[in-house]
Amino acid sequence: MKSIVSVSLSVLLLLTCSCRENSDPSQPLGSIQIDSVPLEGTVLFLGDSITHAGHYITDIEAVLRAGGDLETELINLGLPSETCTGLSEPDHPFPRPNVHDRIDSALEKVKPDLVFACYGMNDGIYHPFSRDRFAAYQQGIEAIIEKVNAAGAKLVLMTPPPFDPEPLRAKNKLLPAQTDQDFAWFQIYESYDTEVLAKYAEWILQQQGRSDIAGVIDLRSPVLEAVEEGRKADPDFTYSNDGVHLNAEGHEILSQAILAAFSKTPESPIDSEDRSRIAKKQQILHNAWLSHVGHTRPGVAPGLPLETARIAAQLVDSGENPQKLSNGVDLKNWEGDESIWTVEDGMIVGRNNEPVPSSTYLFTKKPYREFRLIFDVKQTVSPDHSTMHSAVAVLGERFTDKGDNDFGFKGPLLMFCHDWGIWDAYRRNRIEPAGQKGGLRIEAERKGDWNRCEVLLKGNRIRFVANGELVFDFTDDPEMLQKSPIGLQIHSNQRPQEYRFRGLILCENPGEELVTLGQQQ
Repeated sequence: MKSIVSVSLSVLLLLTCSCRENSDPSQPLGSIQIDSVPLEGTVLFLGDSITHAGHYITDIEAVLRAGGDLETELINLGLPSETCTGLSEPDHPFPRPNVHDRIDSALEKVKPDLVFACYGMNDGIYHPFSRDRFAAYQQGIEAIIEKVNAAGAKLVLMTPPPFDPEPLRAKNKLLPAQTDQDFAWFQIYESYDTEVLAKYAEWILQQQGRSDIAGVIDLRSPVLEAVEEGRKADPDFTYSNDGVHLNAEGHEILSQAILAAFSKTPESPIDSEDRSRIAKKQQILHNAWLSHVGHTRPGVAPGLPLETARIAAQLVDSGENPQKLSNGVDLKNWEGDESIWTVEDGMIVGRNNEPVPSSTYLFTKKPYREFRLIFDVKQTVSPDHSTMHSAVAVLGERFTDKGDNDFGFKGPLLMFCHDWGIWDAYRRNRIEPAGQKGGLRIEAERKGDWNRCEVLLKGNRIRFVANGELVFDFTDDPEMLQKSPIGLQIHSNQRPQEYRFRGLILCENPGEELVTLGQQQ
């Protein structure tokens, strides 16, 4: 496979050189060298599910980092199913998202120096060629150009990669032009690539030389060349088992095309561990940016809050493995009283409207012993709500509490909001701060607003940070601590309470440093 990729890169470089000599935009032969803008600063990628997969962006970042560029930020805002036209085939399960519904928000929130846009695969909606659809595609691209320029950023247009009909032909999932069936992403026009995408790609390449774009990059030709080379040895060779979505090797060809356009080629093979680390960071930040910018596509799980995602990415760099404790959709992997605990707008919400006879908890199904836990919490503050604190239950044991509460807990409660410290439930009562009478208030608390908390448990040492300030550093008797589920608390109360939790990430076997200490929420 590597030899095929190398051949495709050689072809790409030849095409690039040819284009330097032949700058006539009506005769595009491939990508033209982009000298007017550097590949640096804040770089935004817009596109459909091919960009959403992110492999080619990971490859680019890996090359930049290996070359000593530690500053350039690559932001992946690719969205599955997206178009730049707003068109959808009749059998698509929902209206395809349109980049123009979110591009203004993306440009405002990202503030990019450079934007890459790759559309076309979905814009022909898998039908035979139509002048009206082609015109809609051209108008959609022109609108991207206008908006990116208005935002003060530079734009690189990229052709859509090719559609490979052969895997679907073998499965009898292609349709001829004359058919009674509806064309769709799952039954595609058999000449969609040569009669539709080829025209779209040709038009993109013809935009080279315009003063309102930085340049164009041909992603189509290198992939076609590599597939042709592969099929010399294996007639069934493909980079795309469904004809649309390129595999990792196909994405490598895309990344090489982009890097070559900026005269950036890897000096040596990328270390696989470095690439895996970058891929994990990219995935965390990609999901967070999608949620932060906003979109209309259903079925995309919410990402972490952006600042939490950035902390998680830093933890990946330090060798930790942050995991989301909540999927933002339901309470999978949690156990608790479903009359109290729900998921709303991607957040875990604990709320009681009836009296709570004994404190009740939403527990992780998995027990933990040494970990780093980072989360944001907000207490609803109003005349109708109790000011009673909440807590994270750790290193104790579940039991059935009074009122037939199957979700009770004995052991350390790390308290927050209105009262802070450690309460050892049903055992020693308050143990931190020792001798504290009444509730402990801290200046760092943001009452009625989001508070970022970090818990670090190493051995029998328990540390807690709130909004960048150390609340306590407590070393307990190891005999009092045991591996247990983690619980979020709604306290026993006669009055209503409401707590919201977001951005819960956990690292087992963490390092020694508090990563949020000194950071302002």
